[in-house]
Amino acid sequence: MILIVGTALISAKSFLDPELLNTVLDMSNITVYLGIITIIYFILGYFAYALLYALTGSTVSKPEDIQSANGPVAILAVAGFYLSYFAMMNPTNELNVFASLCPISSPFCMPFRIMMGLASVKDVAISIAILIVSILVIAKVAIKIYSNAILNYGTKMSIKDMINIYKDKQN
Repeated sequence: MILIVGTALISAKSFLDPELLNTVLDMSNITVYLGIITIIYFILGYFAYALLYALTGSTVSKPEDIQSANGPVAILAVAGFYLSYFAMMNPTNELNVFASLCPISSPFCMPFRIMMGLASVKDVAISIAILIVSILVIAKVAIKIYSNAILNYGTKMSIKDMINIYKDKQN
């Protein structure tokens, strides 16, 4: 990704008229802070969705069933993206604040709010804390279900079976 963006920026600086480039691309809001926060949200968002995919992937017994098992997580990812997308259409709306705090959409929405100057350091810290807590909860559930699903041979686990396994492990 860095290579693609770097190549695009070098090509734009080399071959485009500087006045045209300044009217099309405003780089004044891109700072080191924004870059670091974007990388943090990328990593945390990747962990959250990877754990969700691992959770659903561990419930199937055949590789052919993985696509159908991961469907709900894909829908959740698309819903998170569109929640942040529509929130960005009106940056001052309360939906934007919700989207930047909700774990499924905060990796998409919060870097934009920071770039627009709408998020304080406190908002960013709260959003990252919510995302980390969500990752830990998903990891705890995924690890318990995955460890039992690995020992489950032959039959596909249902949601009811997963809930029962999780409840039994709590005791």
